[in-house]
Amino acid sequence: MKTEMSIRFATAVDLPEIERLLEANKLPTIGIEKCISNFILAMNPDGVWVGVAGLEVYGQNGLLRSVAVNEQFRSLGYGRALVEAILRNARLSGVQTIYLLTDTAEEYFKTLGFGVVDRRGIPEDVRASPEFTECCETAVAMHRLTS
Repeated sequence: MKTEMSIRFATAVDLPEIERLLEANKLPTIGIEKCISNFILAMNPDGVWVGVAGLEVYGQNGLLRSVAVNEQFRSLGYGRALVEAILRNARLSGVQTIYLLTDTAEEYFKTLGFGVVDRRGIPEDVRASPEFTECCETAVAMHRLTS
């Protein structure tokens, strides 16, 4: 059963804890300081971090990144709630298409409406992001519309 949580935007003060959570989940931390204002955090009523998700914005395109849920809160719908919050925020910001890279969660993201896409078809500004250029070379690329 899912417990209550609150979602808020991250600030620079949250950066060390975000990095710790991402490293614990074997996710890259490169470049997050540049887009920290587009990260969201989920916390339970006791102030325990439930999870995090981030977005890099490139005009009408976005790169969903750094979706991580603390182990004790997995399989309870928190990851879905974080992704849905990112999609809502992206849509409100004028982002129309969201891309992502994943090594381990292709099937999970398919359940959230993402489909596999050829990297060569992804807009150049998204492909120039640190996620594409400095890590995740073997990851599956996926995308979906924000609406």
